[in-house]
Amino acid sequence: MSLPALLGTAVRMIFVISGAFLLNRLLPPPYWGWDIHDLIYQRMPLQPPDTQIVIVDIGRLGRIGLGELVHRIGAAKPKFIAIDAVFPEQHSPLEDSLWKAALCEVSQQVPICLAESLALEVPFERSKPLKVSLSRFTDCTEEAFANLLTEEPHAVRTVRRCLLYAVTQADTHYSLALRAALALDPDLRAELPRIEPQQRIRYRGNLSHFYYLNGLEVLHDSLPLEWLGGKVVFMGLADPLYLTMEDVFFSPLHPRPFRQAFPDMYGVIVHANILSMLMHRSFFRELSVGWALVLVGVGYLLFGAVRRGVRVVWLRYFAIRAAQALLTWGAFELMLYLGKLGLWFPVEVVFWGLLLAGEVALARPSHNLAQIL
Repeated sequence: MSLPALLGTAVRMIFVISGAFLLNRLLPPPYWGWDIHDLIYQRMPLQPPDTQIVIVDIGRLGRIGLGELVHRIGAAKPKFIAIDAVFPEQHSPLEDSLWKAALCEVSQQVPICLAESLALEVPFERSKPLKVSLSRFTDCTEEAFANLLTEEPHAVRTVRRCLLYAVTQADTHYSLALRAALALDPDLRAELPRIEPQQRIRYRGNLSHFYYLNGLEVLHDSLPLEWLGGKVVFMGLADPLYLTMEDVFFSPLHPRPFRQAFPDMYGVIVHANILSMLMHRSFFRELSVGWALVLVGVGYLLFGAVRRGVRVVWLRYFAIRAAQALLTWGAFELMLYLGKLGLWFPVEVVFWGLLLAGEVALARPSHNLAQIL
C-alpha cells in the first residue's frame, strides 16, 4: 500500500471511530432513557398474572390508617407483608403507639418487613444503612433495603438492574424483594451463593400483571380478603391513575419507548417484578462479547468477498453498505429473539463492529485473489 493510501485509510478510520465514539456518548440525550434492549419487551408475549403477589396502594394514609390496614390484611394470613415505606421520624404519640401496636400484633402471625435505604454511593458490596425506621417500629419487624438502581446521569429514574443483597463486614442486607422471595420459597437461600447480587431485571408486567387493592377501599368497604392467604402482599404507592409522581420510575415496559414523557412504574411494582423473577428463576443470561465478535468477523469476511467480487467502484460501495444494513438488521432481530429466550446479547458491539468492518473493507486497496491468499 502506498503512503498516500495508507494515510487516507488512517484518516478515514480515525474519522469513523471518532464519530462512533461521539455518537455513543452524545446520543441518546440524558432525558431520553431508552435502550435498544428495551425493544425486547415489545416482542415478548403477555405473561400470565402472578397470583402469588398482591399490590396494595397505601396512597396518603397516615400511621393510624396504615395500622388498621395492616390489621385487615394480617387477618387474612398472607405469607409475607412487605411495606415499601420508611418511618424515620416521630409523629404524635397516639399515631406512633397505634402504628407500633399494629405492627407488633400482626407480626406475631405474619412476617412483616419494613423498607430501609442503603448508602449506594459506596461500593454496593460494602453498603451501609442510610435511612431506617425508628427502632420502636422495627422491634417487631424485619428490615430490608428498597433501593432501586437507576441509571443516572445517562437515563433519569430508569430502572433496568437490581441489587438483591449487599454484604457488609457485620451482616448481609437483603432487598425487599429477596426477603419476600425467601418467605415464599425458603429453598432459594441455598441458591444465593450462585446468584450474582446485581441482576438485570427481567420484567413480567406492570400493575395489571398483579393483583391490586386500593388501601382506602379495603378500609372503607367490606371487601373479602380471605383470598390473600399464602400470598405476598406489597404495600406502597401504586396509583393506577398516576396522580402522584412520588416513587415512580421509567421501566423497559414503557408503552412509548422512544418518547418517554412520564414515568410508568411505581417502585413497589418494580419490587414485585424482582420477586416474580426470583420465584420463576427467570434471570437474563448475559452472552459473552465473543459471540458478538464472531458475528463481526463473519461480516468482515462477507464485506471482503463483496469487495473482491464487485469490480465497479460505485457499485461495490453500495453493495457493502447494503451488506452492512442487512447484517445490522439481522443482529437486531437476533437480539430480540434471544431476549425472548432470556439471553442478553451485546448487540451494540455488533453494530459498532459492523460499521468499522465495513469502513475497513471500503478503505482496503484492491488486490487480486492470489495476492490475498
